[in-house]
Order: sequence, then C-alpha cells, then structure tokens
Amino acid sequence: MRDWAKTLRRASYRGVEFWVDYEDLSRGKRLALHEYAGGQQPVVEELGLAASAYGVTIYLVSDLADVQAKTLEAAMLAAGPGYLILPIDGGLLATAQDFRRSRRKDQHGYIGFDVTFIPVLDASGIILSIGDVAATVASSFTAAAAQFAKFF
Repeated sequence: MRDWAKTLRRASYRGVEFWVDYEDLSRGKRLALHEYAGGQQPVVEELGLAASAYGVTIYLVSDLADVQAKTLEAAMLAAGPGYLILPIDGGLLATAQDFRRSRRKDQHGYIGFDVTFIPVLDASGIILSIGDVAATVASSFTAAAAQFAKFF
C-alpha cells in the first residue's frame, strides 16, 4: 500500500513554504447556451476551455508564523505569476487571484489562508521572476533568523 505522507510534496509559492489542509481544482468548458422561442431543445455552443482555478486552504505553524504570513502575503501580491508547488499536482506557474488570512485566539502560532490560484500556461517554459527569487531569499532569511535565535 502506498505511503501517501512520503510521496506528497511540500507546498510553496514563490519559494515561501506552507502546509496544505485542503485543495480543490475547478476546471471546465466555456459554453454558450442558446434557447429559442418555441424550440424543443437548446443548442449548446462550445467556446473552449474555461480558466482553471485551485482553491487551497493553507496554513503556517511556528513561532514565526506571523513573519512567515507577511512573507507569503508579499509573495501573493507580487506582480505576475509565480511558481506554485502543491502536494499532488507538483509545480506550475500560477497567479494568486485572491486570499483571506485567518487566525484564532486559541491557536497561537497558527495562521491560515484561503487562496485562489489561477494556473498560467506558458509555452516558453517555466521562468522565475524577481518576485520568486526575492521571496525565496526572504524565506531563507526567516528560517536562518529562527535558527540563529535558538543560540541565545
């Protein structure tokens, strides 16, 4: 039997890592439905594929969750698409369309987000933006600061 915990990828966006509680993928077709007066059946016209969307419930858990949340917010608000890694779907270019941040008074060190990511199809391949590089560097500094603080 497959050990799912070992095969799922660690999630991140623009290099900022997070945990995934729930994700869903919405896909479909764009249709024009034509209904005519006196007609017995509608005519369905296919207009191509609709934009896909990932609805993802993510969370951060640590003593630095507030700092990590600000880094993640900056990554999601940066211009252009970024590299998104999800546990099952792997890596793809996507734009964070919107997000909601949440926390609870009795869950210190836990910050959750509900995010909608829109995948971007890029025939030229995967291109990392300055935002991806900056977010990765900022994430590394956060992790390094946490480790450094343990010495004192």
